[in-house]
Amino acid sequence: MSGGQSAGGIHVARDEPADTHFAGLAIGGLLSGCFGGEERAESPKLGLCETLLGAKNGEAAVKTTCGSDAEVGGTPQADVLVERLVREAKQSQESDLQRTRYTGCRMDTFEGDEISGTVDATVKWSALSLGIMDSPENSRRWRQANPSVCVEPETAPGLTRLIAACAVPGTIESQPSDLPLQFDVSEASLGTENRWELLSTFARSIVKEMDCMKPPIIPSALPATA
Repeated sequence: MSGGQSAGGIHVARDEPADTHFAGLAIGGLLSGCFGGEERAESPKLGLCETLLGAKNGEAAVKTTCGSDAEVGGTPQADVLVERLVREAKQSQESDLQRTRYTGCRMDTFEGDEISGTVDATVKWSALSLGIMDSPENSRRWRQANPSVCVEPETAPGLTRLIAACAVPGTIESQPSDLPLQFDVSEASLGTENRWELLSTFARSIVKEMDCMKPPIIPSALPATA
């Protein structure tokens, strides 16, 4: 699996085409605690992001990375993301190594003209397999929540990852274990626990819409170390 990462978020490599439905929207006065006691400007786009990430989680993330305004983008409709994921899985072959990363929600907060923080929530079919826990080296980094879900609390500085088995009807036989769903949330200033709140809510939002033959159970608490 190839791909670049930066402190501001996840960059998509050439073998991971970016979601072409990314749209920006400027929001002023996002949270009353950010500056001057102003009310947060209501935004349909931000509201949709909160349906994926959770309203309280979204507000906490914005507050932590607070600037004077923000740009919100992505494809925050779970059913749209799921439609693209299912279509891709049904077209996938075992030799296929290309995976499309879809941005569910991206929030860039600004202080003046400078970005003060970026929260990125993405989903894709992973090039990893659920057998990663079999390696002693990997088991030190990954936590197994249950037989169908593994979590890597610190994939890289500011990045938390979850992979979950989801058998989709009409796909290759090995798809559930060799082509699991991968969810990433990034932003260093949030801290692991806050990123996990966003990540687990995001994963549950997508899984709820997926037609998994045996839906994975996404835990509410970050799995403990072995």
